[in-house]
Amino acid sequence: MILWKNGYFHTLEDETKTYHKLATNQGLIVGFDDDIKDLDFEKEIDLKGHHIYPGFVDSHLHLIGYGQKLSLVSLEKFNKKEALLNELKKQVALHQSFFEGYKPLDIDKYELNDIHSDGPIVLRHSDYHSVTVNDYVLDRIGIDSKTGFLTEDDAKLVIKSFHKQDKDMLKKMLVNSINKLHSYGITGGHSDDLYYFNGFHETLDIFNETLIKLPFRAHLLMHYMIIDDFIDSKLAFLDQNQYLQLGAVKIFYDGTFTSKTALLKHSYLHTNDQGMRMFEQNELIELVKKLRKQDLPLAIHVIGDLGLKELIDILEAYPPKKGLHDRIIHASLADLDTIKCMEKLPIILDVQPQFITSDLPQILDIFSKQPQFIYPLKTYLNHNITICGSSDAPVEDPNPFKGMHVAITRLLNNNQIFQEAERLTRYEALKLYTTYANIPTYKTNRGLLKKGYIADFTVTKDDLLKINLNQLLNQSVEMTIINEKIVYKR
Repeated sequence: MILWKNGYFHTLEDETKTYHKLATNQGLIVGFDDDIKDLDFEKEIDLKGHHIYPGFVDSHLHLIGYGQKLSLVSLEKFNKKEALLNELKKQVALHQSFFEGYKPLDIDKYELNDIHSDGPIVLRHSDYHSVTVNDYVLDRIGIDSKTGFLTEDDAKLVIKSFHKQDKDMLKKMLVNSINKLHSYGITGGHSDDLYYFNGFHETLDIFNETLIKLPFRAHLLMHYMIIDDFIDSKLAFLDQNQYLQLGAVKIFYDGTFTSKTALLKHSYLHTNDQGMRMFEQNELIELVKKLRKQDLPLAIHVIGDLGLKELIDILEAYPPKKGLHDRIIHASLADLDTIKCMEKLPIILDVQPQFITSDLPQILDIFSKQPQFIYPLKTYLNHNITICGSSDAPVEDPNPFKGMHVAITRLLNNNQIFQEAERLTRYEALKLYTTYANIPTYKTNRGLLKKGYIADFTVTKDDLLKINLNQLLNQSVEMTIINEKIVYKR
């Protein structure tokens, strides 16, 4: 039994409830303060007046994908075309060919051909749905493109063809990812990785072999393209062991703002194009029926307001088994009628507050008519819709303090506040990454500091509910604890 003392334990059952001592045993919370004064302890840990919260959870990210980003050359800091082209020349001379985090600067295949025509150059866009490549790549995948800009399925083909990794390399990426997340106070994450690398079975093995040695509560979405592998494996939905769950089935319904493939009610500016459906409606309905027969819930990517409306209509017609819930990933745009329908359904939203600063105000220039709601976090909560905080890493930095800061301030890079009525309170923002982010696991002993709950904690120097917002944005984690084991210490 361990005594954790001299701290401020924020239970998050409400905004004010705190304790100064906490006891754990075999990975669970035993009690607090006076209730534990007569217990015998094998170990005592002095928390030096720091503040302790339920372990942070990122409800939507790509664990191996984030580790991959940490290991590759990133272009995310480049905002000028000439500087980026010069960097590419240097990196190609060092035999680099695959680049992450490219923010579109109108580079086309001809400029990439000028840098290197005898081998591949792949610029993976920051939205992770698009690439820009040279003719060498286009020739080998058999796709004709005037610019070298490819989206969605074509982009996926490029990634699969030109960025293969062996099992040992993927395992290193996962380890690097988890270690970095520990430093952010993150004790668990809901990840979409099982389709994109070396197949369902090998990728699942990578997680199993890694999590035995490196504690992290991984909840893995299952891409619909590998769902037959899951069914044939006879593995159970949800719990595989204390650190690994297999979760809902990941489906893409539309695209992104960057590639103008998010499905909108009104067309993009100066076009008749409203975006892209990844499925014809009858095809999606047949897939949903198949998954419902397996008692599996869905986790569906949708960004546009028309995409969200169409998706809600389908989920209303074909609901999950009683006791299960579907997940909607992003839900960036919405209208009030759709939100009222969502309120009645067993759904949870995985939202990314940092998209507010990444996408705005520039995406306002791509709409022919502004949607009714843009990242309406407060409106969702006001309609009793559960929203979980996430980063979609590697798309965004998985530092949860950045997500909380944006959710609270809605402060854009131009120092303007976007839709002040949608700002969350500090308490609500903190709940996004703790209590609410654990709801999709179906575990009833996570997300609070409470007797019988898991001993996963995030320790910070300051009180996140009281410090000024600049301090919140720049807050560092003092300690991360999973299953009562210290996995990170500053």
